[in-house]
Amino acid sequence: MLLVCVFSMYVHGQDRLEHLTLDVGGSFSFPSGQLGNRTQTGFGIVASGGPRFDRFSVGLDFAIQKFNLKNFVGTPVNQVNSLGSMVRIWSLTVNPTYQFWKEEKISSYATGGYGIYNRDLQLSTPGGGVPVTTCDAFWTICVGGSLGSSISGNLNTYKGGFNVGGGVNFGARTKFFIETRYHHMFTTHSPTELIPLTFGVRW
Repeated sequence: MLLVCVFSMYVHGQDRLEHLTLDVGGSFSFPSGQLGNRTQTGFGIVASGGPRFDRFSVGLDFAIQKFNLKNFVGTPVNQVNSLGSMVRIWSLTVNPTYQFWKEEKISSYATGGYGIYNRDLQLSTPGGGVPVTTCDAFWTICVGGSLGSSISGNLNTYKGGFNVGGGVNFGARTKFFIETRYHHMFTTHSPTELIPLTFGVRW
């Protein structure tokens, strides 16, 4: 009788897992637009989970991306040393996903979602100094002083944003996936745009 109960609980647990999707992955992150003019190719991590109904699922997606700055704020590329300066972007979005093509061990899907984005600009003191006050409308900050130590503006920004993209799953139960998305954060003056290429595992 005990074995029957344990087996029944195991079967019910497997049934519940059939209606749950989880994934984790790492990405090469390509900045676009104004962000692409100011930062180098970055990297990131992603994680997601939510209910699944055959071809359709809804996930709560968390992603964090990091980019090194190409140049210091308001200066031409390589004019002022920006070693150590970077921008970190994280997002928490709700993403419906639909598998529009599905075979036994391969499937392709489209996804899109909306949520909250955070952009955190982390500046180091520039090696060459910034001799005059310089402002950057994209970052919405100004830097001045002979040592470049006087900074004003909003370095940490929260805004809404969306993403849209798609990918391919390989495997039956545990899947390897490749995915790309376009992310658009509604920052002041110009949007913050990036395109991660993600490789990961999905259950």
